[in-house]
Amino acid sequence: MKVFTIIVTYNGIHWIDKCLNSIVSQSEVLVVDNNSSDDTVTYIKTNFPSVKILPQTINYGFGIANNIGINYALQNEADAVFLLNQDAFAQTDCVKKLVIAYQQNSHYGIISPIHLNGKGSGVDHSFLKIISPFNASSLVSDLILGRYSKSIYEIYFINAAAWFIPKTVFYSVGGFDPLFFLYGEDDNYCQRVLFHGFKIGIIPDAMIYHDSNNSNYQIGEAGTEKYFRQFVNSVLVKYGDVNKNNYKKLKKFKMYIFKNIIINLTFFKIGKAILLFEKYKRVDISGIKKSVMKNKIKGSNYLEI
Repeated sequence: MKVFTIIVTYNGIHWIDKCLNSIVSQSEVLVVDNNSSDDTVTYIKTNFPSVKILPQTINYGFGIANNIGINYALQNEADAVFLLNQDAFAQTDCVKKLVIAYQQNSHYGIISPIHLNGKGSGVDHSFLKIISPFNASSLVSDLILGRYSKSIYEIYFINAAAWFIPKTVFYSVGGFDPLFFLYGEDDNYCQRVLFHGFKIGIIPDAMIYHDSNNSNYQIGEAGTEKYFRQFVNSVLVKYGDVNKNNYKKLKKFKMYIFKNIIINLTFFKIGKAILLFEKYKRVDISGIKKSVMKNKIKGSNYLEI
């Protein structure tokens, strides 16, 4: 089975050596660089000549950059892709174990390994939130009891630090929705994978190390572009869910924001009113509705395959 590992980089010089060394012997490796201003591209070209690199002239964000990589992989006869974060490092035979898991569970659209923290001293904090007893009770029970009663554990969401996706999924679900720039695109993609009849799973015998304790994962300071992007992404995840009709409630949600603007102006809370007004402007009702309608259609949306 031909697998391409796709790594999207942006100023990733701190992690890239360890990341690539962990995966370069396990599969074909493709890097899509989002116009890094550090030496990421030069370092890869010098030290990893077998790695295919696609440097971009602008920062497309996580989703679109991955779509570029997925297009390349499928056009070069990939049977599956393994999306790996630049700040993640795969254990030996991780890809091999993911391939075996898929061959035994071909109805799964996304398969992920266990996520440890960057040092391997514990489970990654983001992963812990995902495998809560409410979301993955059988996996939590087995981890506590030190056993694995299943070869794969079904779940409804897993963050995109390490996703194995077979090519059949891309012809039904498509690629990442370009409405998302960074964060939230994995929630949206999982929603769409489930909508189109695939399952999502975690396998316990494969692991990655995820150095997620960096500034990229912190909440943006109020008024910053990061702050507003995080707000927009949360709106897109909730109201762009293809499994629900939440988009029909967007007008009411936008009116709620508008009412709060008026209230804050009434009490001379100008700063808060300005923040709310910027949020109000960024809620694109038409764009979200179009996204939901498109994502419900089976096909290779957002890809060139």
